[in-house]
Amino acid sequence: MGFMKKLAELFGGKGEENIHREYVRCTRCKEKLVVRVNLLSELTPQYGEGEGAYYVRKGVLGSGETRCFQTIEVELYFDYDKCLVSRYITGGEFITEDEFCADAAESAA
Repeated sequence: MGFMKKLAELFGGKGEENIHREYVRCTRCKEKLVVRVNLLSELTPQYGEGEGAYYVRKGVLGSGETRCFQTIEVELYFDYDKCLVSRYITGGEFITEDEFCADAAESAA
């Protein structure tokens, strides 16, 4: 049992410490989404000139419940320590975690 747990930690990371999250809102339907980036497996190294040492681009779609199928494209740049340096978005806007959670709390009440 201990061997399998160590093997899972080796390949899967140790939980959420290697995950970066960005919260976004679609400009068309206003749906809020979470963009999740695994810092161990999804970053692309940048060689030469650039904003950071690593780069990732993600396209995200909403749930489709609002019949909005606009793709939100997020570009993130990270330094050598995998800390966020800059971010860009097309088709949406960045929001804070508090803004993302606010409507979820209101709709649950």
